[in-house]
Amino acid sequence: MRRLAHMLVLTAPLLVAGCGASQSKPTAQDDAAWDQAMMAGRDSFELGRYTVAVSQYRKAANLAIVRDDGAAVAEAGYDLAVSQLAANAPDDALKTTQATRQAVQLRGAQDMSSLDLVEAASHYRLGHYAQAIPLAQQAMRSADTGVAARAALVLGLAADAQGDQSALQAAGAYLSVLKQPLSVAQQADRAEIQARVLRHSNPALAEQQAEEAANLRQGEAAYHDMARALALAARIAASQGDQAKAHALWARAAQSAAAQSGSLNRMDAQTLVHGSLTKGNATPPADDARAWARSAGDIVLRPFAETESAP
Repeated sequence: MRRLAHMLVLTAPLLVAGCGASQSKPTAQDDAAWDQAMMAGRDSFELGRYTVAVSQYRKAANLAIVRDDGAAVAEAGYDLAVSQLAANAPDDALKTTQATRQAVQLRGAQDMSSLDLVEAASHYRLGHYAQAIPLAQQAMRSADTGVAARAALVLGLAADAQGDQSALQAAGAYLSVLKQPLSVAQQADRAEIQARVLRHSNPALAEQQAEEAANLRQGEAAYHDMARALALAARIAASQGDQAKAHALWARAAQSAAAQSGSLNRMDAQTLVHGSLTKGNATPPADDARAWARSAGDIVLRPFAETESAP
């Protein structure tokens, strides 16, 4: 299945080598309309025009149904779901992955690991942690290490949120033995999940790992993931009694998340299912920013917001 050329990356939030790196022989190249829709979808996604990408990938998926081409259905449906995650519509992405799975199964496909990953990421984004965990575990069995590694991140995030220590440990163990060299995104994934594994047993080291993850995400311009790692570091600092540092970290996470939720962030979204996060993850929900701001105390959430001048 070809994927969007820049990564997925869940991201969610994936995440795979990209919504684009070709994993098998290109499909439906003889269908000019399908190929044109797929190319237009990729171009729109790269420009951050996610609603346009969604429209183009939906068109491609319908053309693949007309052709009765299972491989083309899988490719277009996958990219459609990733685009919906990037557009901060995980509920739509979930429906798309389920519809794609059914359509592909009708046409005899076997490997569903990429769909497992994006479906797990959709459930995670919706707060359906119990549903995300088994899907991420399935995706971790993929022969594609890019898919499996990103699935380990989704598994770790969902397991930590669910309080499933066994699944969290499994995610950490997988990421700790990834074959070198690791991409920057994989280094950040490993550091963040290790921070979650260690935050009760060794909070000092866990805090270092969370901050390392945030720094790595910053360098990759994966700003949603960066904000999440900053908030994790804040939680750990607070657990150690360093309230001043915790408030500062929460404030940084909150202001970044709030800025990402604004209109100026259209160019800065990816998903949990992406592996090579060159622009960041999907726009975080505004309530992340508000929750972190409450933890930070008295801060200005949007310090550079436009305000009307007094007459």
